[in-house]
Amino acid sequence: MSLRMTVNISQRPMLIMTPKLKQAIEILQMNRIELSQHITQQMEQNPVLEETYEENVDLNTTDETETLEEQIPESNLDVETGLPDEDIRDLIHGKDEPELDITSDDFGDSDWERYFDDTFPVTNNEWEAPPEDDMRDNVVVVEESLDEHLLWQLRMSVKTEKEYEIGETIIGNIDEDGYLNASIEEIGQMTETDVTEVERLLKLIQTFDPSGVGARNLKECLQIQLQQLDLQNTIAYEIVEKDLLEYLETNKLPQLAKQLDVDLDIIQAAAKAISSLEPKPGRQFSSERPDYVLPDVNIEKVDGEYRVFINDYGPKLRINPYYASLLRSKRFENDREYILNNIQSAKWLIESIERRRSTILRVTENIFDIQKDFLDKGSGYLKPLTLKDIADKVGIHETTVSRVTKNRYVQTPRGVFSLKSFFNSAIPTTSGGTASSASVKEMLKEIVAQEDHKKPLSDDEIVAKLAEKGIEIARRTVNKYRKELNIPSSSKRKKW
Repeated sequence: MSLRMTVNISQRPMLIMTPKLKQAIEILQMNRIELSQHITQQMEQNPVLEETYEENVDLNTTDETETLEEQIPESNLDVETGLPDEDIRDLIHGKDEPELDITSDDFGDSDWERYFDDTFPVTNNEWEAPPEDDMRDNVVVVEESLDEHLLWQLRMSVKTEKEYEIGETIIGNIDEDGYLNASIEEIGQMTETDVTEVERLLKLIQTFDPSGVGARNLKECLQIQLQQLDLQNTIAYEIVEKDLLEYLETNKLPQLAKQLDVDLDIIQAAAKAISSLEPKPGRQFSSERPDYVLPDVNIEKVDGEYRVFINDYGPKLRINPYYASLLRSKRFENDREYILNNIQSAKWLIESIERRRSTILRVTENIFDIQKDFLDKGSGYLKPLTLKDIADKVGIHETTVSRVTKNRYVQTPRGVFSLKSFFNSAIPTTSGGTASSASVKEMLKEIVAQEDHKKPLSDDEIVAKLAEKGIEIARRTVNKYRKELNIPSSSKRKKW
């Protein structure tokens, strides 16, 4: 039997990931700061784009975008994108809404007047300071590193170049947590110095700020801090020196009091002193800075009703009307294609930003139509909610809702929250209804807060307490929620 190889040609329609489509997807997922940076970059690359500070603009109305779907060439639909068809359409247009043309360069048939604003001058010689809310020109603050902080103190503390060389080598081997990760012998070899001199310089550096820096292990780090607090002749220092920290970690304070032959209240005071120490002295200089949240959406109560506002106050984009006049001039006939390409690119950017804004607004409004009780009464009244619930209400795909809510925050009268936090799984109740996982977590927190701290509740006892409130939940789920809430086990919650 022989095999014959043949070539078959078939046609099948597929969407492509064009650069413009990719841009629209990326814009939808950007938070406010990322979008601001992207706009700045686009304005640097595209001379047609410019900013305008319009007054009396209703930021919660969305103009309908122009439909040019008929002009998309069939030949463009021939490369796989890896994304579902519904997702692609929803990301840019929303379900049952016409697609925008991303390939047409037919300038004459486009309604460009909406993107040009002749009421604003093309040039303005008067400089105007941007609103405070415009984040685009923020000054970058360069923060001091741990190495720089230590070297500055070293320069103020040594007298000779050799001492500075040794100290600099020691500091160069201190990690971001503030610990020395090289031995005295190794540093001695690096600097061709006797180990006693290296040890002397290390002791000097260990007196620097932050307290505990330059330690070789946790024990030495805590000892340094206790010494600087003048607590070296205390039970706290004895606990650290004798490696008895495990008793504190497991909350075995009575056993520790018995071993050291002291009263329990002395052990409790020592445990409080040790817990106030910093196990990672370099933490405050860490390059991993906390993220500062700038909400994309605000919710305010106006005339007794909650209203959703997109947090996009500041300059708006428009196409500079000067370039429209160039298209009508024969002098610039050779530049027509270049100008048209930039105008088309600018038009697509403006429409993508507007589509992003409209989608975020509709998704947020529908989330809080369902979660209104949270705004009135708090997190204990959150309702079960899934991505599909919102997708069905808005008329878009679930993946679109996921992308809209990912890493996006909302300012509410009760504080700033991630949009993702308003989606909760349903927990069955004894009455046959459901409660949200968030409200169950709030109940769990209340139960723990009201327990007898000398005899804290076990997970099984918490299950029983929740059952009294009509919540059917397994022990493993209580254990999971407790860990998510950073609530220790009953043995570690016990207070003597």
